[in-house]
Amino acid sequence: MTNMRKVFICFFSMLLWFGLSGCAEAEPEQPENVEIHFFYNQPCASCDGTKELFEIVSEELDDVSELYPYMVSVYNVFRKEDAQIRDSELKKLGFQEELAGSLTYPIMTVNGNIYFGTDSIRSSIREAYLTAGEDLFVYGRGVYDPTKNETLKQQLEDYKLEKGSSSVVYFYRTVCEECIRTSGEVLDLFPDTVVVDGVSYPQQIIRINTRSGRNTEILQAFFEMYEVPLEDQMVPIVFTARGYLAGYEAISSGLYTEMEQGAGLGMKYPSEKGFFK
Repeated sequence: MTNMRKVFICFFSMLLWFGLSGCAEAEPEQPENVEIHFFYNQPCASCDGTKELFEIVSEELDDVSELYPYMVSVYNVFRKEDAQIRDSELKKLGFQEELAGSLTYPIMTVNGNIYFGTDSIRSSIREAYLTAGEDLFVYGRGVYDPTKNETLKQQLEDYKLEKGSSSVVYFYRTVCEECIRTSGEVLDLFPDTVVVDGVSYPQQIIRINTRSGRNTEILQAFFEMYEVPLEDQMVPIVFTARGYLAGYEAISSGLYTEMEQGAGLGMKYPSEKGFFK
């Protein structure tokens, strides 16, 4: 082998190694924790602006805290360096820096979402934590980016329909008692296969948390395409190729029969222009 050929092979190998390394580095890092950030504005040196925030964390998360690891960070935006951290965080969430002076404090950010004021934080933190933990550690979707524009079809890429399966799409919330009951007593007990007209099909249950990312837009698209009346626009709700069942009673009493009658075959998703598989 000539020296020139050896040099070329060595150079090509280096390019390939750097290319692969670059691809690997492009992968988003998986967070080790659900990051809960609190921003408060407290100029008083002797006042504790974090006491109530940590009380909320304890009251709302203690009984579920072992489900997913989380880390709480607090920032007093009265301090310049903490205000800069706030501005950076708001920018990532799509907020203009000039709005910072008109915001209601305290502020909480979790997994790409923002909550203003103590009441909002108290009523939202449990669901925000559970949803973020599910996204990060169950489905590995990474941190939600609210500035990223996606079509409905792109949003649904996380919920692929399996060809040749009987499929049902289930919408829920993590803190909805009726949803928890529907999951535990109905969907979690569903068999892996369903027999329709003597033929066995794999049974696919697609679960979509309406509080994750922009999933409310997906649910609204289902409501529109299935012409769901206002009184049935709720969670829990399931959609099949033939229609929908809203609420625990309807799902628990009718879903399995629907599947045996072939309602899960030929499932299609709504899109901006109609349906797609």
